[in-house]
Amino acid sequence: MSNSQPSKEYFENLEYYKKMHVDGYKLSNGKIRTSEETYNGKSTLIFAKLIKEIITKNNIKTMLDYGCGKGFFYKNPSNQHGLQIESLKNYWDIDIDLYDPCFKENSNLNEDKNYDLVICIDVLEHIPENDIDWLLKKLLIKTKKYLFINVACHPAIALLPNGKNAHINIHSPKWWHEKFLNFQNKLKNIKVVCICTIKENGKFQYFPLQYNDKLTNYSSK
Repeated sequence: MSNSQPSKEYFENLEYYKKMHVDGYKLSNGKIRTSEETYNGKSTLIFAKLIKEIITKNNIKTMLDYGCGKGFFYKNPSNQHGLQIESLKNYWDIDIDLYDPCFKENSNLNEDKNYDLVICIDVLEHIPENDIDWLLKKLLIKTKKYLFINVACHPAIALLPNGKNAHINIHSPKWWHEKFLNFQNKLKNIKVVCICTIKENGKFQYFPLQYNDKLTNYSSK
């Protein structure tokens, strides 16, 4: 178990993703995803309008994207998911730091800095189960006002270099809720929304876990 520090498996996984960023990776359908497309941050675009509302309604001035991948859309335009933006930095218009230990350009984290808003999208399902506690604790500690998470509760189409599914930590929303309840003291001080993505019959459904806030407070839910 690794409740307070990264496990050996965690570091082994980091090396897989570093390699995938450089080489691309195989999909479960036999196709290949190029290195340019590999974890470029497009998952964040799905929630960009909602995050914009969270920023506005909660007077957010600083943000950390933890596990941002290449973070391509922070500097480049997008017309996906109903967005027509110059970049996410321009669209959200706040002070934003990016962190991803698997992509060199974004691999430096300021351990002494905390943020009004921390987002963690399409990340936790890639983390070994034994490492979830210390990572959730880290996210909560770095958050001053709001923590926004999206976690997939279904297999990925991506395969790791060892041939295994990239989503190595698949659990139900109930399991994730119980994880959050382990940090009830910290949850009292901040707002947390964790949107669990479930795939049934080929269709995606979203199940929100909500602490001190509700998605019904936002029109882009």
